[in-house]
Amino acid sequence: MHGGRVLEFDGFTVDLGSRLLLRGDRQVALTPKAFETLAVLLERPGEVLPKEQLLERVWPDTFVEEGILTQNIYTLRKALQEAGGMGSYIETVPRRGYRFVGPVAAREAPQEATREAPSVRSIAVLPFEPLTGNPDDAYLGLGLADALITRLSNLRRLTVRPTSAVRRYLGVDRDPAVVGRALQVDAVLDGTLQRSGDGLRITVQLIGAREAAPLWAAKFDAKATDLFALEDSISQELTEELRLRLSRQERDRLSRNPTPDPEAYDAYLRGRYFWNRRTLDGLEKAISSFRRAIDLDPDFALAHAGLADCYVLLPLYGAFAPREVFPEAIAASERALSLDDSLAEAHTSLAYARFLYERRWAAAERGFRRAIDLNPGYPTAHQWYAFLLAALMRHEEAIGQARQARDLDPLSLVINADFGMVLYFARQYPAAVQQFRKTLELDPSFAYAHFGLGLAWQERARLEEAVEEQRRAVELAPRSPAYQAALGQALAWAGRPEEARRILADLEERAAREYVESSDFAFLWTALGEPERAIDRLEQACEERSRFVAFLATWPIYDPLRTHPHWPGLLARAGLE
Repeated sequence: MHGGRVLEFDGFTVDLGSRLLLRGDRQVALTPKAFETLAVLLERPGEVLPKEQLLERVWPDTFVEEGILTQNIYTLRKALQEAGGMGSYIETVPRRGYRFVGPVAAREAPQEATREAPSVRSIAVLPFEPLTGNPDDAYLGLGLADALITRLSNLRRLTVRPTSAVRRYLGVDRDPAVVGRALQVDAVLDGTLQRSGDGLRITVQLIGAREAAPLWAAKFDAKATDLFALEDSISQELTEELRLRLSRQERDRLSRNPTPDPEAYDAYLRGRYFWNRRTLDGLEKAISSFRRAIDLDPDFALAHAGLADCYVLLPLYGAFAPREVFPEAIAASERALSLDDSLAEAHTSLAYARFLYERRWAAAERGFRRAIDLNPGYPTAHQWYAFLLAALMRHEEAIGQARQARDLDPLSLVINADFGMVLYFARQYPAAVQQFRKTLELDPSFAYAHFGLGLAWQERARLEEAVEEQRRAVELAPRSPAYQAALGQALAWAGRPEEARRILADLEERAAREYVESSDFAFLWTALGEPERAIDRLEQACEERSRFVAFLATWPIYDPLRTHPHWPGLLARAGLE
């Protein structure tokens, strides 16, 4: 763009060909767009360059807001000052633009080979590491990473690991290259954040997983209230560094600001931080934060999507009846999509609720397909779509989707365990056992994997192993009624009905105090050889809209009930005839 010239001013050297800024022999770190802004100003020193012209030159064929230019000017001034510059080199001309003040000398530079872009097609963005003791910076570090992951996931030429894959690295010592190899990506974006008054400095570096060396590094300075411009700068500079050819739609998504209200955005980032904890307390705090963001900006689509994500997960972490939470999830998803139909997360949560709660199979499938089309790298869409396909007994398709989810997030415990469940539903029991064991190699204390392994052992007539796995699941998650019911079923099949009945009595006592799904009781009555009571409980589960009803046609534990005269009617009631 600028040729092989070298420009000099006040002790600074600007090598346009190599895109380097030097102060004497020392390189001054600049982001690519800040360097480009400086180069354009230096072409016509003393002249006022209108803001529109600068935007067109620095961001050709891309719509960006004026705040991005302001951010670049701020970054540029600060870098020149910190490098030892003594002057005010860039003057703001109110309502017009900017001009470079001072003499500029030019000379030709020797021809150099063009630098090749690093070959990166998959990355992980780690939570930014705070350099201060401010406890609020922990949520900001994860929130910024989550925001960048969301933006970069819109790029089809780049596979981005989800926040669920990187949240484990929050607040822990980490070697980016080792993390990159574990997550099976080409490179890792690692960074730090530091506050100073109302200012924020972000230092980032892209580390090659294979090379274990930096491929790119940059510093970004911004006001703490202008996080959008900061995220825009990082994501745009990174895509330029990787030489990614973006469509106009991708460029628009990359630079889209989700809300004009900085306080609402701060509340949203807090919500995502708490949501990523995956605990009941975390989900409740996330709901409060997302509602705060919505109160400040009712048209904040991402906040509505975050609220939906919370409500669809609540039944997994607490005693919530489906009618308490799924209608809230549906309303929040629909509101998010009415504001921004391009949100893959909102399509996924809505499809999940359509599947498990409303049992509208076709609508759910359309929703999952829409989410995957918008963001093929979003593993949760593939993960939950696999369950829908398994429920409809489309097992080969289900296995394909579950495998894709696993490949996108290879260290996710729940995605690995769900892959095992999909294999179990397909009655591929040896493969299911192997997958559950692989999951437990990642974390032996993951109760859900023990639960799944126990189910698989049960179908292979390894009944003592089934009891031990279900007992371990209950030890690790004693508040889960489903795990207790599965233990009772394993005991009954293993010839220990009295122990199973004690668990049944405990669950009945618990149901008098809080919600326990009727499906859990059906587990036990089936194994205890009382099909009438099991069918009655499943009919109640249909009325309750229990999430387990969706799997009536495919779940092996219900095989003893399939010859019962009422079974066809039960399937019809569940919409599975």
